Amino acid sequence: MSYLNKDILFLLFEELQDDSKSLFSCLLVNRLWCETVVPILWKNPWRFDHINYQNKYYLFIIITLNLSDEIKESLSSQGIKLPSKLQYFPPLFDYLSYCRSINVNVINDIINISSSSPYNKFLLQQEVYKLLMKKCPDFRFLDMRSMEHQIFYFPEAIIRFESL
Repeated sequence: MSYLNKDILFLLFEELQDDSKSLFSCLLVNRLWCETVVPILWKNPWRFDHINYQNKYYLFIIITLNLSDEIKESLSSQGIKLPSKLQYFPPLFDYLSYCRSINVNVINDIINISSSSPYNKFLLQQEVYKLLMKKCPDFRFLDMRSMEHQIFYFPEAIIRFESL
């Protein structure tokens, strides 16, 4: 059987980057394909048309699993409901490290899942943006039409936004 190396697979899968259904199917073929497709899917996880409530909740889980225990404890003490580590397996990949964009509207929708209090939403948004600044190495797109935070003042922001 012939073998395609990871670089060739990546080039092929990049051609499918707008076809999420095919990419999601490729995730299930084998470990190599999965490792190759995940960075493409997570380059812009907010763009898919099928981001419904259930999918937003899964994005919320993945994001919050990346928060430090101190931040989770602080947010929980404010009454913000976060998924427990005990309920979910640790992620197989560092998904946020593949992210190259921020879409404020989708992030706000995701955050609305956890809290109805405007103050709590604000706190959680701030922590999510800080997390994205730390974990996402190279932003290519920033949709900030409805951003309430001055993320440019976060310590990592200058480095992260150099490529915009």
